[in-house]
Amino acid sequence: MRKITSILIVSTMILIAWNRAYCADTATAKIGYIDLQKILLQSNEGKKAKEALEKQFASRKEELSQKKQELEKLQTSLETQSSVLSHDALLEKQADFVKKRDEFLKLVQQYDKELQEKDGELTKKILLKIQDIITKLGEDGHYSVILEKSQGGILYAPGSEDLTDKVMDLFNEQTARKKAK
Repeated sequence: MRKITSILIVSTMILIAWNRAYCADTATAKIGYIDLQKILLQSNEGKKAKEALEKQFASRKEELSQKKQELEKLQTSLETQSSVLSHDALLEKQADFVKKRDEFLKLVQQYDKELQEKDGELTKKILLKIQDIITKLGEDGHYSVILEKSQGGILYAPGSEDLTDKVMDLFNEQTARKKAK
């Protein structure tokens, strides 16, 4: 918590110092912000990427669900048979259960890692596409700086400086034009 507070204080001091130095050269500094998460979730391209990701990993999700059910059945069987099985048979069944459980957990980790990597790739592609839009919007609107809402440490900013919807609209228009061609 102290580290975050320190980072926010230092970032604020740097922004204030930079703003004062910049304002000495110009009449006013214009600062805007965007919410990249909102763009990633609500833009047409972001929605398509999410659907593609869900389709791609649906079969894996089903496979994991089936394996989980098998493990639960095996555990229930082990619990009900524990009193009637010999010691050696019980140890063998427990070892089999532990082995299958470990395989299941490794598979879950593997699928999670693949999902995160694919999500990162799709996110990166979208961010690269909107970078040009943000740059053009910043230049055309004479913004001194455009910050990212959640990562920029913005604690307060008036809604009039929120450029998220403008960026999303321009991005949706751009992707629609490219598809039309």
